[in-house]
Amino acid sequence: MADDLEIFNAHQEDVRRRADSLVKSIFILSGGTLTLSIGIFTGPSAPALTSGLSCILKFSWWGLFLAIIFLALTLVTIIARDYTFGERWRKQLNGQNIDISGNPTLIEIVIWVLAIIGMLAFLAGFLGQAYVASNVI
Repeated sequence: MADDLEIFNAHQEDVRRRADSLVKSIFILSGGTLTLSIGIFTGPSAPALTSGLSCILKFSWWGLFLAIIFLALTLVTIIARDYTFGERWRKQLNGQNIDISGNPTLIEIVIWVLAIIGMLAFLAGFLGQAYVASNVI
């Protein structure tokens, strides 16, 4: 039983580390892309864009911005869930009869929805940037 618990904990830690790494990468890519793109397309030597490309560019900026927001909300929700779980566990260790079974709840659904929206926003924003860049050349 103890070996199973150690394997489970190692697995959970690995998944959390991978998720953190992915989100940090998206933060860096989104933030860097926003900074460069806004600087290039709003500067004095900005390339001329058609109204269609301008619309796609603005959409991509919003996508990248929303990716940062939704993925940050995902991390905050995960931290809140883990804190709540730890408090329930502490109460059980102190002798209170608390259910810490860890069955999936509404909070897991919220985490997945936020993460999926964040990923879709990132992909849309990044693809929009690539589309505009390839049409400006």
